[in-house]
Amino acid sequence: MKICLLANSASGNALGRAYSHWLVARHLGWETTVLVPEAENLWAPVRDEREFTSNLTTDPNRATAGADALMVTKPLPGSFDRGLSLSRRLAIPLVLDVDDPDWERVYGEAVPAIFASFIKRTARGSPPMNAYRLRWQARRAETVTVSNPAMHRWYGDAVVLPHARIARPAGREHVPRASLDVAFVGTARPHKGMTTLREAVRRAPATTLTITSPPPPDATPNERWVGRTSVTDGLDLVDRCDVVAVVSSPTVYGRGQLPVKLIDAMLSGRAVVASDLLPLRWALGDTGLVIPPDDVDALVRALESLQSAELRADLGARARQRAIGLFSVEAVGRVLSDVVGSAVGR
Repeated sequence: MKICLLANSASGNALGRAYSHWLVARHLGWETTVLVPEAENLWAPVRDEREFTSNLTTDPNRATAGADALMVTKPLPGSFDRGLSLSRRLAIPLVLDVDDPDWERVYGEAVPAIFASFIKRTARGSPPMNAYRLRWQARRAETVTVSNPAMHRWYGDAVVLPHARIARPAGREHVPRASLDVAFVGTARPHKGMTTLREAVRRAPATTLTITSPPPPDATPNERWVGRTSVTDGLDLVDRCDVVAVVSSPTVYGRGQLPVKLIDAMLSGRAVVASDLLPLRWALGDTGLVIPPDDVDALVRALESLQSAELRADLGARARQRAIGLFSVEAVGRVLSDVVGSAVGR
């Protein structure tokens, strides 16, 4: 099988989703190309993944030559419309892949909000007709995959195709420590619950926080801001910490996004504390501590309980087993093989 992955940007997380699919396709023994609009300023986490980036091209003819299927990430202008055009011209099946609620964040979640957004943008003189047309087509696409079950409310009978990772060995052993090392791996965006996390760590006894973003002006002594990291460096950080915090706020993104750092933490055997939001709750099952979003007191209590090395070890071991069964390239490969195989067969 040969598939072409199409991303609307090489500098954003669409390339991270393409990287996940590439890992799975490589496991399946498939040939893969990644079509992007530009080849500069690659998304930082995968910039050093040379084997992956060598598959990137801006040439649609090279990307689609001999392809059995086209897989487009995000139902947005620049990706889905381009994918539809290529699919029709080349007479190859298209799989629409929706990893995040990007469209819904910009244009609205429900019909009334979408309609109001359309009216407002039209009144301003620049209605994004192509974006609304693509949303309508996305709902009716024959083959749609989504990153987690929360996306079903927007995309109906889509197939859940989660982010995938190679099941590497577990991180460092959970033993009693003088200070609990909590890690946040990712970009410190507003919907990631950073204000709640920082305040809880400040109040929790003997707790430090490592964050993979540049330091803000109000950084505190118990925080270590390490800047943006590569995939490899991020995994090393996860392997060394005691707890990974994924405490997203209940925004459109928080309610629809499954951060891949949660999967990395589970595969590493880390204890995880996460917000009680559908994507996070589904991924963790009963293998982590789930707290109400934006609840500082609940997060402080969770961190205090995770001072117990025995609890961390138990949660981490169970999380790792769950992640291998759901998010390893072997597990996700079975889903991707069925999806693409069915599309090609039709």
